[in-house]
Amino acid sequence: MNKIKFLIIYFFLICNVFAAEIEIILDKPGEGKKIINHSWVQIEYTGSFVDGKVFDTNVGKDRPLVVQIGMKEVIPGFEMGIVGANKGTVRKIKIPAELAYGATGAGNIIPPNSDLIFEFKIIDVLDPNYNLITSDELNNLLKKNAVVLDIRTEDQWIKTGVIKESFQETAFDKNGKFNVYLMDRVRALAGAESQNIEIIFVSHDGETASILGNAFAEDLGFKNVYVLDGGIKAWISEEKALVSFLK
Repeated sequence: MNKIKFLIIYFFLICNVFAAEIEIILDKPGEGKKIINHSWVQIEYTGSFVDGKVFDTNVGKDRPLVVQIGMKEVIPGFEMGIVGANKGTVRKIKIPAELAYGATGAGNIIPPNSDLIFEFKIIDVLDPNYNLITSDELNNLLKKNAVVLDIRTEDQWIKTGVIKESFQETAFDKNGKFNVYLMDRVRALAGAESQNIEIIFVSHDGETASILGNAFAEDLGFKNVYVLDGGIKAWISEEKALVSFLK
C-alpha cells in the first residue's frame, strides 16, 4: 500500500505550478553532466537570510546533501534553482517565502514569510535508475520482447492510436487517481521474473511515464525500466506508425 501511495504522490509532483519565481544572483556554469528530472544530485550549500545571517550549511562536513530531483525532498525554490544546472555549477539564488517555508516558517529556525538566500555547488550528478529512450530504441527493444505499456487514458488511445504490440493500461485517471491494479497487470504480462523484464512506459508527453518509471526503478525494484522520451507526441512527430486501439 505504501508503494501505491508513493506513485500517487509522484503524479502530483508535476501538477504543481508556482506563480512566484526565484532570482539567480550568481551563476557559474559547470561542465559536467546536466541535471534532469529524477537525477540524483550531491550538493554543497549554505543557506542564509537576506541580512546575511547563516541558518544552515553543510560546507566542511563529511557528506554533501543528496537529493533526487522531482521528489519534493527540498523546498520548491531550492529545487527550482538546481534544475538545469551541471556538475560543477556554482549558484547563488534568492528564494521568495512562498517558494520556501511560507507563512508557517520552520520551527525556531526560519521565521514566517522569510525570503532566503542559498549559495551552492553541484558536487556530482547521477542519472535516474530508469532510462530515457528514443522511438527507434523502443522499436529495437520491442523486437527483443520488451513489454511496452501505454499508460494513457482510453480517450487518448482512441484519438491517436497506439503502438503496435504495446499493452494499454491507464495509470492515472483524469482526476489523478492511481490505478491500483497496474502492478498486477505488469506482473501478469511479465510472468515470474517480472523484476528483471525490460519494461517501457509510454505516456502523452513522457512526463507521467517518467514518474512511473522512477517509482518502478527506485521503489519497486525493477531493474530494466525505460521511458519513451517525449511520449506519443514525439512518436507522432517522427511519423512512426500507430494502429487503431481495440478494446
